[in-house]
Amino acid sequence: MVRVQLHGGFAVVVDGRSITADLPGRRGRMLVAYLAAHPRGADRSRLIDLLWHPAEPGPSAPAGFAALLSKARAVLAPIEIRGRQNLQLVLAPDAVVDTAVAAAALHEADAAAARRDWRRAWTQALSTLFVLQREFLADLDHPWIDERRRELAHDHDRALACYAEACLHLGPTELASAERSARRLIASQPLAETGYCLLMRALAARGDRAAALGVYAELQAVLRAELGTAPGPVAAAVHADLL
Repeated sequence: MVRVQLHGGFAVVVDGRSITADLPGRRGRMLVAYLAAHPRGADRSRLIDLLWHPAEPGPSAPAGFAALLSKARAVLAPIEIRGRQNLQLVLAPDAVVDTAVAAAALHEADAAAARRDWRRAWTQALSTLFVLQREFLADLDHPWIDERRRELAHDHDRALACYAEACLHLGPTELASAERSARRLIASQPLAETGYCLLMRALAARGDRAAALGVYAELQAVLRAELGTAPGPVAAAVHADLL
């Protein structure tokens, strides 16, 4: 059984034993992490540029990469790094890569919400949040990691919105979760209306119409101050319902 963890601390676990520390240093961990995050593979020259900064001496980089790749392949078995020019991390069908699990769960959550299957949407959105609440490759640092973190932050907010919407449809027992999620969305995207709309609906469902109207007033003030605009038609419709 193989498990690759990209969120939180990077880890590769084979049959219950972590082999992360056996990889050849930071470059070895970065190599495996990059390939795990790019299942279609990566060009050899791209990986050399990634692991050897362009400012470093160039002539020794290809030989250094070949040695690094050989050591990583020996440590990873039964995981394989296949190819010569295009390198790909090959895992068994039952292997688990947490970022892939999150992506699949988010896709299913969106599909379930479109079908109005709120229980399924709730479960899958929560599964996504369980993974994405941890920082991507928290113990590594590189521009490509920063870029992926920004993409995953967007996915996290999508899952949070789906989860809050599902909570609103599942009834009174989930209203507190809907409210918490909506507030987290507002904190993450203070100029986006989605979180405010969800929060207004959660507060109204809880019976606190005055607080819900206060949220709309807050949205108006933020948009006026930051963008010089007024709330859009969706937020205005929620506000009209409150009135």
